Amino acid sequence: MKLFVVFLLAAFVGIANCCIGSGCIHDRKENRFYWFSNRASSEIENVKEQGGPVAYCTSLGLHVTSPGSTLYMRAQELEAVLTPPGVSAGGENPTTLWPNKIICHEMIWN
Repeated sequence: MKLFVVFLLAAFVGIANCCIGSGCIHDRKENRFYWFSNRASSEIENVKEQGGPVAYCTSLGLHVTSPGSTLYMRAQELEAVLTPPGVSAGGENPTTLWPNKIICHEMIWN
């Protein structure tokens, strides 16, 4: 029974430390998650409901990444090597809804 509880706890910890949706990219080198508003085609309704990309980030416990910072540049490096996201045309396109790209990051406390 104790082994089952330990396994269950480990499973929940793994789930709690992840980012869900097409706007999320995991940096394996730094073990950090980034969220990109221009890639967020699967979470458009949730972002709208929260009031936009910045509010969505803070609701997830993420921090807005300042343009020009080392974290922002690292996020752009990661995004550059990925396939462009599959986004719909028109009003449900994240880049149409939010023309200014917002990048958020997971804080890592050492």
